[in-house]
Amino acid sequence: MGQLTNDEIKDIIRRASILQKFHEQSPNKVSSQYLDETEPIFEIGDSLKVKRHFIQEALLEYEGVQIDEPVMIDNNSASEVEILGYANGTIDGSLLNEIRAQLEYHFNTVGTITRRKGNIYWKAKPSFPAKLFTITRSPELELSEKKGAVKLTLKRNIKSLNKLYLPPIAFSLGAFMMISAVIFEVAGNEAGVMLVVAGIFLAGSFGFSRFVRSLKHKKKRQLLELVETIQQIMERRFRAGRYKEEEKPKIDLEEFQQLSDEDDIEINQKLKNKE
Repeated sequence: MGQLTNDEIKDIIRRASILQKFHEQSPNKVSSQYLDETEPIFEIGDSLKVKRHFIQEALLEYEGVQIDEPVMIDNNSASEVEILGYANGTIDGSLLNEIRAQLEYHFNTVGTITRRKGNIYWKAKPSFPAKLFTITRSPELELSEKKGAVKLTLKRNIKSLNKLYLPPIAFSLGAFMMISAVIFEVAGNEAGVMLVVAGIFLAGSFGFSRFVRSLKHKKKRQLLELVETIQQIMERRFRAGRYKEEEKPKIDLEEFQQLSDEDDIEINQKLKNKE
């Protein structure tokens, strides 16, 4: 790792504190090892009460984590997008908390987490007024854990974008009707004007259709990037090791002498004398 600037160190410490918050909000705690390098950053984190494990995770995130690129599955559907990805590690409460935050930020809505057949599912809740209608299926992420690896399957229906094709279809039909009127000599003296308007309509329809296709490609690319981000989160946590809180010392009650009634009376007497 090269020399870090003060701004980069601040970003790493800030990110480590966020990772620590994700962990503290989870219902279970999990195990760890430390790197001995970049000690100045660890010392700054110690002074800010940010645990070294999460600083290590932030450093790994800063350096970048190699992942296997997700794959878009060909499901012979023009509206259903399905993306498949893999990552090392296991699923725990803090990891699920961080993944959920990423999903809710991306889709700008809250979601629900369920467990079915040993797998974990996150599904977005439609926001008002979309929740009044069930036109398309909400985005869903499936996490299935097997042999130290996690399979991610993200599904989303982009059928709603197909409605944007209606205006160019209508303009194209209008253009063909004008051209037909000119061909069959129904337009009369306005044939030239109709041809010009028909050309404008066709050009506009073609341009708008390309715009809609670009929107669909953008949506698919954003979903691929989302799966890549989740994979990087899981790989970063896997390489940093699992975090485990230090166990508090156990008190053996048998080592303490229990007070007898006479000792209790003697202590109470001394307290009264002091008063």
